[in-house]
Amino acid sequence: MQTHDVRFDEFIQKNKKPGRLKWLIIGMVCLFFVGLILVSLDWVLGALIHTRKEVTVPDLTKKPVSQALDLLAKQNLAAKQAGVEFDTHVPPGSVLRQIPSAGSTVREGRIIRVWISQGDEMVFVPNTVGTTLREAQLAIRKAGLNVTQVENAYSLTYAKGLVITQDPKADSMVQKGTAVTLVSSNGAPPASVILVPSFKGKKLAQATLWASHQDVNLIIKEDPNSPFPNGTVADQRPRADSQVPPGSNIEITVSRRETAENEKSYHLHYELPQGKRESIVRVVVEDVTGESEVLNEIKQPGSKVDVEIPFTSFATVRVFVDNILVREREVK
Repeated sequence: MQTHDVRFDEFIQKNKKPGRLKWLIIGMVCLFFVGLILVSLDWVLGALIHTRKEVTVPDLTKKPVSQALDLLAKQNLAAKQAGVEFDTHVPPGSVLRQIPSAGSTVREGRIIRVWISQGDEMVFVPNTVGTTLREAQLAIRKAGLNVTQVENAYSLTYAKGLVITQDPKADSMVQKGTAVTLVSSNGAPPASVILVPSFKGKKLAQATLWASHQDVNLIIKEDPNSPFPNGTVADQRPRADSQVPPGSNIEITVSRRETAENEKSYHLHYELPQGKRESIVRVVVEDVTGESEVLNEIKQPGSKVDVEIPFTSFATVRVFVDNILVREREVK
């Protein structure tokens, strides 16, 4: 005990400089109180946590988020979204799974992690028209869809082995795993089969000449508001490549728009680039009367588009390929 007192006296003597001893004592006192506060906080927090009531975690699965939050609130629990997932059996906006699981015992204030269902996964249908049957099947499977039926039909537009039509249509949004039906071309038909050619944008005389060589009836209707030049076929029913029996009625709508005194005509010529698949070509004209569509057709790679476009003093002609603007020209 005496040795200890000597050493402490030596420590005091070494640090007995003006002000140093004072600050040393103050520091030791502060460290003591800080330690005391930390110990007290630890004791208080531990007491608070362990005095919270234990509750049972409710089952939140397959319940809408709002209902799940109500169930948790009744148990003095909270929720945190941990993620979202696709699931065909749980409606979108409902709880798919949770941690801790239902029936677990936890203390009040616990945060329950939940995963929210987005329902069925939706995908876009690829455009397979104009591609080979094998390419179409691969593209459809790659998109998460299924090819369940392949039909065959004659075609004046598509070579043998190419896809003529598909259902659902290209770019439509469907549930993942939806079945897609394809129609494959058998090529040009024999003489005994009547297929309707595409007359849209052509002169009425071409439709009349074709009908005179086929056992069909041509029904002509007139459209005075058509954007096509006078005497041009604006629409037809049934559509091109439709097979019809002998004696059928083919409905042709012909433009009979009034020609203004200062009306002019612009000849649009556009060639599609070479490729493996067909494209949807739209030609739109904007003038003082507004905007009108003069062409909306499926075209093969490398095919040519020739359209006569009437206008008055000034017009803007736009060409879209698969909804992408590829050409714009002002004419006057």
